[in-house]
Amino acid sequence: MGAVILLSPVATAAGMISPTGNFDLQRLRRNLRRVIESTTPIDAVNLYTAIGIANPSGLGKAPALDVTDPDSVNRIIDEKISLYRVFKIAEKYDSICFEWVNNYPITFDFAYPSLANRLQIGGDPVHAVVQTFLEVLAEVPDTFIARKTGIQKSREISLEARRILNLGGVETQAGRKSLMEFDRELRRSSNLLNPGTTADILAAALALCVLGGYRP
Repeated sequence: MGAVILLSPVATAAGMISPTGNFDLQRLRRNLRRVIESTTPIDAVNLYTAIGIANPSGLGKAPALDVTDPDSVNRIIDEKISLYRVFKIAEKYDSICFEWVNNYPITFDFAYPSLANRLQIGGDPVHAVVQTFLEVLAEVPDTFIARKTGIQKSREISLEARRILNLGGVETQAGRKSLMEFDRELRRSSNLLNPGTTADILAAALALCVLGGYRP
């Protein structure tokens, strides 16, 4: 669900650029801001409805306009609260919302440049994605984990990602061994320690690479 929320505005912003023109990252980002800031209360209601149908795990409880509270939709309609404003409320505890209201800083300024550089160099694209994933996770505690287990555990996961990077990540034998152990530990948690928000951000960064012309 998080990937869809991130990618839908990106697709709309990309569609606003002439298909005959060259990929312009700055123009795409300007379009992205226009798309997001022009969202309406109906957009918010539609998203709440979609989330209710999908029923994803790890939603947790929001201090205001909780998506599982039926009264939230009524308040959105009565007070004419746009989707942008809904996400503005949630940006402090959800990285997807933070990306939306701040014009995707993690995606554009961190994840995309790192991933694009690695893909341009060549080599295994899976390694490029995994290494960038570790970099993002090391710098930005995963809010999907935080909602389920608390921010302290999310920070511990980020510290472990940093430790693996310091060993070389996928680029060294020691890093790969530690990464496999890390992966097994996360999987043993019955999805509690799934860094899903980080994965969503990587999906958005990969979409930017594809829009820029990358092909495996």
